[in-house]
Amino acid sequence: MAEKYILYIGGNNQLPSHLQYNLKSIGFRLHSAKTIQKAGEMVLVKPFCSLVLMPFSSFAKEIFGFCSFIHSWYAHTIVMVLMTKVRIHIEELLFDCGVDDVVVGRQTSSKLLTKRIQAHLREVNTHLLQNNTIRLKDAVIDFDRREVRRGENCYQLRGILADLLKYFLDNPNRIISREELQESPIWSDSICTPAKEGGKTFDVTVGKLRKVIEPDPAKPQIIQSVRGIGWKLAIVPV
Repeated sequence: MAEKYILYIGGNNQLPSHLQYNLKSIGFRLHSAKTIQKAGEMVLVKPFCSLVLMPFSSFAKEIFGFCSFIHSWYAHTIVMVLMTKVRIHIEELLFDCGVDDVVVGRQTSSKLLTKRIQAHLREVNTHLLQNNTIRLKDAVIDFDRREVRRGENCYQLRGILADLLKYFLDNPNRIISREELQESPIWSDSICTPAKEGGKTFDVTVGKLRKVIEPDPAKPQIIQSVRGIGWKLAIVPV
């Protein structure tokens, strides 16, 4: 899996330096962006952002739009807003627009803030298991054995299906186009005709993968189709 990170948006370099050690101890790297625009560019280029941290005082007018933007691409990226004092009406508006947590006053101290971040990430990542396995809905995928267990049934995750699933998992909640799959290392021209030439191998392979991991392949919940573009793997905590 690609490296996950936490993004701090703001010009105050003191907060990232205080948090750096604490976050590293729980397995996350801290990146920073000075502006909302730079933050948006970063999460598109580097899409494994687990949590966004931003001060309300610096981006009061931009937070609402940014929260909608990031959740439209990555549904389970946590957004936390820091405030210096209680402003109940503003906090209500922030939660209404999709902010996951508002941290006020002394609760923003680096140690307590790290604990809150850790609690959020622990809740979101409960689908991750040990020994190179992962849970998606009722399916447990074992990449070492290349098999999927659902209830009493066990299915083999053969050949390109395992590679395709890993690619989706490395890009959770992000739309993957046919063109991107065609250019990815998991595919070659000998396996799949290009999408622009009308090749259907993409659809067939995704269909086979759905039969293995979806509770109901006819109504996919994990690998969702995005009409006219491609697919998106929707990670939902279990």
